[in-house]
Amino acid sequence: MVKLLLKSLLAVLVCFVLFSFWMSPRLGGIIPLGKEEIDRKVTLLTFDTRKADQYHLTYLDLSSREDLKRLRREYNLDSLVKDAGSDFEKVTRIQSWVQSRWKHDGETVPEQSDALYILREAEKGRRFRCVEYSIVTTQCLSALGFKVRGLGLMTRDISEVKWGGGHAVNEVYLPDSKKWVFMDPQYDVMTMHQGVPLNAVELQRCIALHQDFQLLNPNHTISKEKYIQWIGPYLYYFYVSINGQSISVQDRIVGNKKQLTLYPLGATQPAYFQKIMRLNTSHYTHSLTDFYPVID
Repeated sequence: MVKLLLKSLLAVLVCFVLFSFWMSPRLGGIIPLGKEEIDRKVTLLTFDTRKADQYHLTYLDLSSREDLKRLRREYNLDSLVKDAGSDFEKVTRIQSWVQSRWKHDGETVPEQSDALYILREAEKGRRFRCVEYSIVTTQCLSALGFKVRGLGLMTRDISEVKWGGGHAVNEVYLPDSKKWVFMDPQYDVMTMHQGVPLNAVELQRCIALHQDFQLLNPNHTISKEKYIQWIGPYLYYFYVSINGQSISVQDRIVGNKKQLTLYPLGATQPAYFQKIMRLNTSHYTHSLTDFYPVID
């Protein structure tokens, strides 16, 4: 009986260890496994426009939410966009303001993923990641009635690298242009081609084809040449939350699909994020129509 119990415990332990390595080959970063540098090669990506009609990305007006009303009031966001001539100008003003609140630190994770908390902590001198720039920008724009989403970017070798394979930005829907537009709050960057604001995929195309485009950077944080070299490799996998759903540990274990990832034709679906966690919570599509829904 004792032997049987010990064998059972050993079997459970072995299964747990194997499952842990399957979920995270680096065991959450403990094991230094993977490439040191990302692949910086940039090639033209191709997608299709076939509509699967199953992901149901919806974007509601969240401006009446109590926490966003408090954010709008406490930081007087209306004063930042006063007299702005277009939706695009309003968005650029908010992004520039957010970018100026703190200096980037790629390691510091706040205790709460809330704009009010992050801004208050920043006032105390704390620094945060690109993720927090994205969160605060999302909530500030949402407080003003914009439809905005956090956009995750990953390099083509996201499953092989140890670090530096992902970046967090935003896309905002401009009602007067009827399109989604790329914005990078960490650097205070937005882009335009022939007078039209670009989304993330359009920016990738411009970079890959060496087409000239305008880089708007009011806070002068980075040159156009350096930004192109930096952002280009990250424009390969693009993912968004489906209707604002958050990902829990249980979701990752079970594989609940709460995200939508756009990936190019001919590419494989990535298995891991920097070998730290298994990427099993996303639907995948090649369709620009699925990924960029038109909002009435």
